[in-house]
Amino acid sequence: MGVLVVTAGVARAAEKAVAIQEVGPAIFQAPAVVRAAPQPSDLVLAAPRLPEAARHPLGELTVAERDELLSPDRRGGVMRRKAAMKVGISRPLPAPVGFSGLPALSAGESRAVSGGFLERVPDGSLAWTASFSSTGAGALRLHLLKARLPAGSRAYVYGEDGEIQGPYDFTSGTRPEGFWTNTIFADRIFLEVRFPATATAAELGKALLVLGTVAHLEHPDFAPSSDPKASSVRPKSDACFIDRSCVTAADFPNVDMATRSIGQLTFMDPTDHQYYICTGGLLNTTAGSSIPYLLTANHCFDTQASASSLEAFWQYRTATCNGAIPNENQFPRTLGSQLLATGSYTNSSDFTFVRLSQSPPADSVALGWTTANVTDADGLVLYRLSYAGGNPMIYTREQVTANPTPLICDPPHDRFIYQKDIEGGTGGGSSGSPLYLEDLRVVGQEFGECGTNDTDNCDAVNNSTEDGAFRTTFPLVQQWLVPGTPGPCVPTSTSLCLSNARFRVSVYYATKDGRSGAGMGTRLTGDSGTFWFFDAANIELIVKVLDGCGVNGHFWVFAGGLTDVGVTLLVEDTVTGASRTYINPVGTAFQPLQDTLAFSCP
Repeated sequence: MGVLVVTAGVARAAEKAVAIQEVGPAIFQAPAVVRAAPQPSDLVLAAPRLPEAARHPLGELTVAERDELLSPDRRGGVMRRKAAMKVGISRPLPAPVGFSGLPALSAGESRAVSGGFLERVPDGSLAWTASFSSTGAGALRLHLLKARLPAGSRAYVYGEDGEIQGPYDFTSGTRPEGFWTNTIFADRIFLEVRFPATATAAELGKALLVLGTVAHLEHPDFAPSSDPKASSVRPKSDACFIDRSCVTAADFPNVDMATRSIGQLTFMDPTDHQYYICTGGLLNTTAGSSIPYLLTANHCFDTQASASSLEAFWQYRTATCNGAIPNENQFPRTLGSQLLATGSYTNSSDFTFVRLSQSPPADSVALGWTTANVTDADGLVLYRLSYAGGNPMIYTREQVTANPTPLICDPPHDRFIYQKDIEGGTGGGSSGSPLYLEDLRVVGQEFGECGTNDTDNCDAVNNSTEDGAFRTTFPLVQQWLVPGTPGPCVPTSTSLCLSNARFRVSVYYATKDGRSGAGMGTRLTGDSGTFWFFDAANIELIVKVLDGCGVNGHFWVFAGGLTDVGVTLLVEDTVTGASRTYINPVGTAFQPLQDTLAFSCP
């Protein structure tokens, strides 16, 4: 076992035959073009004049729904851990609401259509509006099963208090799992779809949008109901929590940078259709911090459906030490993500790694990381910020225990780090929060706690905190954090792992009208798969990577296309780091590809 040396909060390691890889934190490099916030002038705001046919009240929760909402997170069995914080449930609509084709109204005309209110507005555009309510909710989200709208169309959600989120562009349709809107903190949410004046009758006739469920979010801290809180006093087991705004640089020198790296994550789990809160943190790469990668826990979520539903709130904290809980809708947020890699506690470090679909605030910080082994660094001081219980950010200072007490912890010590809280604590909702050295190099992410009193978040004598070790996570995320280096192929929604999972295959498309994106992959066999661009039912490309080493000493790449859009096909050898790029120009029918000299063996 190597020896870890810590100087001024910076970890250095000397381990036999193990090279430590690490990188420091960096300010996130936001894109030059920032999306403008939606304004009331962008919308028709037909809410006051909606007919009954365009209003969809779900009423109060049933007894069964209420019991479901109040039940703890039971996903993943009985393994001891700090569970994700449940904050909502999905409520199915009595019948799907939306449209499959719309009429082209005349100037000034309006009517109830397909569960909404359709009107031709003075500027010549067309608007379709519907409302959805759930009695007692503190916030709502909508889940669109599918949507495809004419070019130039946009969709918004808004509340009666003026909160607006969007616009959403469904020109290229939705992913197979659908689309989740942002949260509106009210018990009534309005969906407005705007069609440009240039949209033809034929285009409107093909317009598609279908809603399946409404997310009823209700939690005394994250999404309080309109009913007053019974008590604002913290439970006894949370009395040790330390408000982030009470922490100064004297307590934690890099607390300001750490604050700008941590997101409160809300998401839906497709196994039980309920909504949860966890914590996650941005990670830096060796090439800089321009890509919004985020680390959290596997027991928070591990599917693309959850990743797609992910809404992250940034820098959510009180204005003053122990000050009033602020309105969450005043803080920046991002929507959606792509699942890149994940691993459970049974065979990895209980981690999930995603790429956010939107950039976090311009002043965000991407945390550093190190693969140094700190599991036996007895007494090493570590830090974390997290979102326990749906509350604003809290602070914890912890100390590594090489031999956890009491000795009843289940995950193996070589893949998990055990600590005792020195200051503060963590609770439900803290899961996935990065654990780092004073210089903001991540060494793990929170899995939970074990001990003889694990219902008390503040009992550091009888409980230990458990974190999945980043050194265990690293080989599965190396390809993204250390660009250009070989790493294991991990299949994602936009990449396939072919030929015994050695080759990573990704496809990107571009259209004549300027649209572009990543193709969505579907594995057929161990050697082959397909990609679609605009509709899961419309296959655009088939790719095959074969082992021809016994024939001519090379791996072969074959591809066939059913498209004339621009295609860039990228095939990467995750063993050697070699790659091949094949390009089909925009407007050209895809030419069959048969490259029998693509990659040298072995």
